[in-house]
Amino acid sequence: MKAFKYIFILLLIVIVGGAVYFSVKDGTYDITKTQSIEAPPSLIFDEIKDFKQWINWNPSLNNEEVFTTMGAKTQGIDGNYSFTDAQGTGKMTITGIEPNKSLTIHMFYDNGITSSNSEIVMGLVQIENGTQITWNIKGEQNLLDKAMSSILRFDKEEIIALNYEKALVEIEDIVLNNMTVQSSYVDGIIETGGGYFLFMSSSSKKENLPELKNQMLQTIRSYMRRNQIDMYGVARVIYEKKDAINSDVIFSTAIPIQNKEITALESNVLCSYQKPGKAVKITLKGAYNNLEEAWRKGEKFIAQNGLAKSEEAPYEIYKTNPVLTPNPANYLTEIYLPIQ
Repeated sequence: MKAFKYIFILLLIVIVGGAVYFSVKDGTYDITKTQSIEAPPSLIFDEIKDFKQWINWNPSLNNEEVFTTMGAKTQGIDGNYSFTDAQGTGKMTITGIEPNKSLTIHMFYDNGITSSNSEIVMGLVQIENGTQITWNIKGEQNLLDKAMSSILRFDKEEIIALNYEKALVEIEDIVLNNMTVQSSYVDGIIETGGGYFLFMSSSSKKENLPELKNQMLQTIRSYMRRNQIDMYGVARVIYEKKDAINSDVIFSTAIPIQNKEITALESNVLCSYQKPGKAVKITLKGAYNNLEEAWRKGEKFIAQNGLAKSEEAPYEIYKTNPVLTPNPANYLTEIYLPIQ
């Protein structure tokens, strides 16, 4: 009996001593992981702002041993979800939000013996070729975590860092895949209206056309602002010649206007008129690098239906402004192939 008493006292001393030792042991952690993604901040923010989206890329939520319950509100201030794992229960709550810039989250965790609080910040910074996302967590390990880390060589920080790295790669894959979604179809034969337009002409290699096209359209828009001329339609590119072998293009960028404009002799912005006629119309929803495929569908339609092309130049009309439409998958372009 006396021996049992001594053993009990010894165990008590070990437990109390261990508790004191681990309680004073530094358990703070500050973990940061970053990833550069070739996409605008708004598209990445769309993936992280709502906890319902997290299950698509967060390894912790895809773990079969973690049970998750989404809150009635899952985005915006006080958006939250709760979770239970093998060690305890926790809750994630959004406490701060700057659209397309940052998301701040408070994490509470209780293992039944002790509890801990952490602050998580996911920040987005626009860089030259896209966005850099930074994921940081700061907090302090509870008493049980400190003991497990020391006794079992359990490195909680390493696990968190690894999960963050995996999650950021998953976010990148999801965002980039979303940007590549596209569809195109032939609308059929339509009547095209006539009208005046301001234009500039140039020649270029195919790969240089997008940048040159934007520069030329900007010049036309500046001319219209200076001369107080209103747009009477959306911007377009008219293809006078497309050399598929050498990738050479002779083209004009144009903006429709309501009335005929007499430009100065030295001006590189000119005015012309498009005659009414018929054309095969093709619609593309997606990035501009899918235009060639959409053109091929239109050419195939013409051949299959025995149609004859007219001498009028084919053209593309851009229904969306890329500056205002961050996801290329939402670009809307119409292609017109004039026929007799």
